[in-house]
Amino acid sequence: MHTPPPELVARYRTRAPRYTSYPTAPHFHPIDAGEVMAALGRCAEEVAVYVHVPFCRTLCHYCGCHVEIKGSRRDLGTPYVDTLLAELDLRLAAMPGGHRLDQLSVGGGTPTFLWPADMQRLAQGISARLPRTAGADVSVEIDPRTVDDAYLGVLVDAGFNRFSFGVQDLDPEVLEAVNRHQTEAQVRACVEGVRRRGAFDLNLDLMYGLPLQTPERFQRTLDLVAELAPSRVALFLYAHVPWMKPAQKLLDRHGLPDGDVRTELFGRAVSTLEAAGYRRIGMDHFARPGDELLQAQDAGTLQRNFMGYTTRAGLDLLPLGVSSIGLFGDVYAQTFKDRDVWSQRVAAGQLPTERGHRLTEEDRQRRRVIMELFCNFQVTLDAAEQAALAPELTRLAPLQEDGLVELAGPHLRITELGRHFVRNVCATFDAFLEPEAADRRYSVTA
Repeated sequence: MHTPPPELVARYRTRAPRYTSYPTAPHFHPIDAGEVMAALGRCAEEVAVYVHVPFCRTLCHYCGCHVEIKGSRRDLGTPYVDTLLAELDLRLAAMPGGHRLDQLSVGGGTPTFLWPADMQRLAQGISARLPRTAGADVSVEIDPRTVDDAYLGVLVDAGFNRFSFGVQDLDPEVLEAVNRHQTEAQVRACVEGVRRRGAFDLNLDLMYGLPLQTPERFQRTLDLVAELAPSRVALFLYAHVPWMKPAQKLLDRHGLPDGDVRTELFGRAVSTLEAAGYRRIGMDHFARPGDELLQAQDAGTLQRNFMGYTTRAGLDLLPLGVSSIGLFGDVYAQTFKDRDVWSQRVAAGQLPTERGHRLTEEDRQRRRVIMELFCNFQVTLDAAEQAALAPELTRLAPLQEDGLVELAGPHLRITELGRHFVRNVCATFDAFLEPEAADRRYSVTA
């Protein structure tokens, strides 16, 4: 079933987290530096690293990320990379040693805002400090407007093996409305430039729910994406939170698709991508048969972290750069968003942690249930979980009546229909979620 009945969509439309963590970032709080240092000391041998590069040339009006608009000031990237590597040195100094890198993700902002030489220095600097495992997944987000063929060659030479292109849409009027001046030719050139250099994994990111999107217009984008045949497609529902991201108010003048149209846009995407040979992963990802994410989903081992769906969420994740979030040794830690404060802390030899959260036993219990449901759509509760979560299980009754979930003893399963409402199901188990605050913090579920 590609789209649920409209009455169900209307009944369950609310605001809830997308659960890249539990608890989610709005519930982090000031955390003692000693706790963070101790947690780093408990890191396992193989680790993941997320690097946040906040800079962008211009602001896409839909953007919900932590960004700094810097035009052509690419020189800012050189000292930023210096500080990133110094921050990694601080984290490694607190760790027992002998660690290896199994996953690296460079995101933003626009990572390719960096000069090619700075990007190469960043990748090589991380590898020099953390040797890569044989099967390391090394990914970078790319704005097709910011790279030429030579830059793609630098990325390949630096050891990146997964390239994620921000496309969002390929309709010129939609892109004009969101202030993203990008052409189909630029996207094609990037795809072809990577493919000429080898059999690398290639992801395309799309967004639905943007102004001026109609089913017919979005269908043309979907057909073009299917023709480009990436390894994976991520299909994100636009999160309209103008009280948090004021630039999003500019989109209101164009009008946003209503709930029924958003549902049809998503249904068309599922139909088109499945017809092109993709299978749906979790809530909003698609991949071709043989992809490790699909294998994990089939095995019931798919996981999720701040980098999205992954097979490696069990790794300790080290954050680098402003606003980045990590999870290591049972502690969530988020760095300062203010770049000056972040760089001053690192220069002083202090970990630049602004907020965080140490998981309690109850947190770990609820986190396991939420992540299993969000990724694998089912979970088997042990006796302690059944007892502790009895009130939440009772609150699932309306969802059971509507055919969204099935509960048989310790086994809880989200049905095919219920997958459209996975955020609603998971929110039932969220002890931190405050209904009166949800409208200020989270985007709509459908």
